Amino acid sequence: MNVGQILRSALLTLRSQKLRTALTLFGMVWGTASVVFLMSWGLGLERMIDEGFNKIGNNVVHIWAGKIGEDFTPALDRRELWFSRDDVEAVRRGVKSADIVLPESRGWYSATYGETMLSRDVRGVEPAHMIVRNTRIAAGRMISADDVRSRRRVAVLGSKTRHELMGAGARLGAKIRVMGTPHRVIGFLEPVGTQLTRDADEIDDQIWVPLTTLLGQRESPIENEEVIDIIVLRAKSREVFEQLKREVRPILSRRLGVSPDDEEAYILVSPIESLQNMPIGRMRGMLFVLAVTTLGIGGIGILNMMLDSVQERRQEIGIRLAVGARRRDVVAQFFMETLVITSVGGVLGLVFGLVFCLFLAGLQVPDVIPLPIVKPWIIWLALSVMGIVGVLSGIIPAWRAAGVEPSVTLRAE
Repeated sequence: MNVGQILRSALLTLRSQKLRTALTLFGMVWGTASVVFLMSWGLGLERMIDEGFNKIGNNVVHIWAGKIGEDFTPALDRRELWFSRDDVEAVRRGVKSADIVLPESRGWYSATYGETMLSRDVRGVEPAHMIVRNTRIAAGRMISADDVRSRRRVAVLGSKTRHELMGAGARLGAKIRVMGTPHRVIGFLEPVGTQLTRDADEIDDQIWVPLTTLLGQRESPIENEEVIDIIVLRAKSREVFEQLKREVRPILSRRLGVSPDDEEAYILVSPIESLQNMPIGRMRGMLFVLAVTTLGIGGIGILNMMLDSVQERRQEIGIRLAVGARRRDVVAQFFMETLVITSVGGVLGLVFGLVFCLFLAGLQVPDVIPLPIVKPWIIWLALSVMGIVGVLSGIIPAWRAAGVEPSVTLRAE
């Protein structure tokens, strides 16, 4: 029997019982589409989590000053700790796992434009914050080194602050009042979107001013010394995060005069740690198992269908064997029929899965909703799993057909 005859036989098998065929093919279509969708959606979920955490900055690490821990001093003597510019410089020189180290100060202050007054997270920053925060300018320019050096009263607004404070009439060069002092708006940040982690307000809600300007406007808790609220670092990669922590601790412990074991003296936080603690690998494995199980159920439906076909065609099989057909020909026929049926359902499922994923990927939804991402390896994975299911579903019916005894079958008929 050639391939054309096997194909015609498979199609006849499909047409013989339309309801059973439809239900069987539905299981295969659903299973294959599930593999494509679940694996693509898993990739989309991973990207959404990764981007959501990193919207605060690319491999960013924050170090906050705290208090001396209770285990290292009497409760009444737990003094507040502060960072200075010299502390930032010591970290910059000593930490090899970070390629950028910056000072940053912040506070919630009033911002006024016309009759509108808001309380906003005002950040004192330096030019390299654009790189660390992984943000872009929508209009105007970023704070420059000259702005910092000259303590200029200029401001860059996040997209939400721009809208809520200045409204539709927002324009570069306009004057707003920050902490009651006029500042000229020199830039607007592009929208960042929802952040899955933050060190205070989201970047869209912030106002950036030169670090020296903010330090000069507010009262310092230490006489004759400018206080830095946060040391911001960019790790060279996620893999060096633990090494970075080991490098930072002795430097700051020595600078602040605290024990290296005092974890309350300064707090180091980063989205990297949150991402490392998330079971993304296990989640991907769970989705794969769920998808393959669904496809396996479709394979069981094909197996049952082909076993029924063998039972119904026992006389045909017996006659073929009686007139000289080889058992391996019977095995090949039923095995190929199973693969043809599997391929029909699998290809339909692959098409439906891809169309559905591409449709969802084109929707405009909030950035906290994951959308599927189709990669070529997902298609190959679906085809591979489909092929394995087809082979496993075809082995038992094929051997069952080959095991038919012609004499017993013909005598029974």
